Order: sequence, then C-alpha cells, then structure tokens
Amino acid sequence: MKVTLRWAASLTLIGGLAVGCGETGTSSRTYRDPIVFDKTSLPVAYLGENYTETIAVRGGAGPYGVRLASGELPAGLKLAGGRLTGQPAKVGTYRFTLEASDANLSSKAQEFTLNVNEQPPLSFKLELPAAEIRGETRIPLTLTSPRSIRAGRVVWELPSGVRVTKVSAETGVGALFWKQNGRVLTVDLGFREAPRTGERAALISVRPSRPVLLDSRSLGFRALDGQGKELAAQLTPAEKVQAEQAAQARTEAAPQSGEGEARPPAAQAPASGPAEEAAPARPATAPAAPASEPDGASPRRAWPQRPSPAQVQP
Repeated sequence: MKVTLRWAASLTLIGGLAVGCGETGTSSRTYRDPIVFDKTSLPVAYLGENYTETIAVRGGAGPYGVRLASGELPAGLKLAGGRLTGQPAKVGTYRFTLEASDANLSSKAQEFTLNVNEQPPLSFKLELPAAEIRGETRIPLTLTSPRSIRAGRVVWELPSGVRVTKVSAETGVGALFWKQNGRVLTVDLGFREAPRTGERAALISVRPSRPVLLDSRSLGFRALDGQGKELAAQLTPAEKVQAEQAAQARTEAAPQSGEGEARPPAAQAPASGPAEEAAPARPATAPAAPASEPDGASPRRAWPQRPSPAQVQP
C-alpha cells in the first residue's frame, strides 16, 4: 500500500513538472526589437526649393505614427504621413524632436537638425573619373540648385579621339536630344518638373580611341524656366573667345574720343561765310529796304551786296 502511494506521488510530481515546462515553452508573449529611426540626420534644404524627406521607422509593431514632439519645423515645411515636405521660406538652422509610436503604444523620440541654406548657383556638373579612361565609360550629368528649370542646353568640348556612343535621360527628364559635331557634344533637355538638387539629368556614354583624361572645364550650359527666361548660363572656352573677339570688334568700330564727331552745321561756321544770323549785326547806317519792295520778298534782298557808284564819294 505504501509503495502504491509513493508511486502515485512520484507520477503526480513528474506530471506537474511536465505541465510547467510545457507552459513555459508555449508562452504567447512575443518580444520585438525596440522602435528606432532609420535616420538620425536630415539632408540640407534650400530656400524656396521643393523638399521631401521620408521619416522611416523600424522595430516595434506597425503601423507607426510620427509626430513633432518639441521644437519648430522650418517655415514652409510640414510633417504628415511620416514625410517632411514643402518649400523652406527662411534660411536658418532648425532643431526639433520627432516621436514615433507603434501599435503597442511603444514610443521613441529622436532629435533632428535641419539646415536651410541659400540656393547655390544653378549649374550642370559632370561626374568625371579622376584617372584616364581607356574603354567605354558612362559619365553622369547632374544638376545643382535647379530652381524652376524646364529646359536646358549643355555643350561639352571633348578631347580629340573621344566619341559619344549614347546619351540617356534620367528620371524627371521628359525630352532629350543630342548630337556630336566633331569634338563638340550638344545635349538639349526638357524637364517635366524641376528636379531636386544633385539629381542626375542624363548619362553620357563615351568611347576613347586612346587613353585620355576628361576635363569638365570645357563644359558650357544654358538653363531656362517655363516662360523661356534665362536662369543661368556658362560659356565654353571657345564661346568665351568668340565673345571677347566680338566685344573687341565693337570697340574698334566705335569712334575714338574726339574722332568721328559731327562737324558744326554751316549756320554755326565762322562769320567769314554768309549766315542769316549775321544780318541783325550789320551797322545801323545800312540802307533800309525800299518802300516799293513787293510783299513776300526775301528780306536778304534789301541788303545790297556792294555800294553803288553814286554812293561812293570822291
């Protein structure tokens, strides 16, 4: 009887341990990583230029929400749907704190600094390799501070022996035409909307006949807005020479100081020549016009050219 009770007690103890172990192994609790922001810094914004930046969050349990916890956003920007968008209206350095929360009501705060700068000059830029190229190479053409650009022309004077094989448009470019005339490549671009600064406008593929070092100093461009107004321009070295020669030709064609001035009219010539203004200055003893002078006669006819013989006293 004692053996049976002890055996039953042992089975009960073993069963209890098994049940306890089973509860631990099948716990419904789920441990997730804490919420974190993917970025701890924001790219620079430029005055009056479209700005869009996604505030991404991971960890926790989605969906997520992001709100402004403290500080102020730059004037012209707003935070909605986890995105910071707008056009900055004032230059400055702005510090603010964003707070992210998840479905489990967990939260995470992160401080950000956003610099709003004046727009740099609008320009096109070639991203060239530092070393010589020996085979076909693709050259990105980027745009800095595009503002309201809608059309652009880029002219690049290539080194001798370099041939352009292809020019392809990048995102945001609605139209692209290109041609190579000798060493000069011309690319015409049309934009559906103004791209962001630093974005690629085109990708230029070149193939050299020999090892050669590419140079961006031979790049020129012209940028227009939607109304055809010129926003910025840069001449190539050849165009600069032509402009200087044209200016010099205009300078040489212009009259020098003291030369080419209009001569005074005859009425302003010295008194040695006949002039109508000289008539009132004649002596008062000059004979008056005859009373029998017909109406409408020229006054100059009243003035004899020389004295008559009867008036000469011996």
